[in-house]
Amino acid sequence: MVVKGKTDIDVEITPRELISALKEEVYSKLKLPKPIEGKVYVKGDRWEIKTMAHTTHSFEMEEDLGPANNDDVHVFVAFHTIAEFLKD
Repeated sequence: MVVKGKTDIDVEITPRELISALKEEVYSKLKLPKPIEGKVYVKGDRWEIKTMAHTTHSFEMEEDLGPANNDDVHVFVAFHTIAEFLKD
């Protein structure tokens, strides 16, 4: 016999952990690179990522990630706005 029940669990997380989990989910839904890979932003109507490269000298590179539709940009901006309020 299988019995299904409900449990009530409280889990305490820090604002930083919440931001990290939310960022992972938002970036995944928007099909953007993982947050640790560089700074993602909108340039014109395209997603861009800025990363640092290191050889004998270090330099920044910009890479086009594809078109940025208006709804996705609103979600992206909303996430970053909320994240600013939640920072420690």
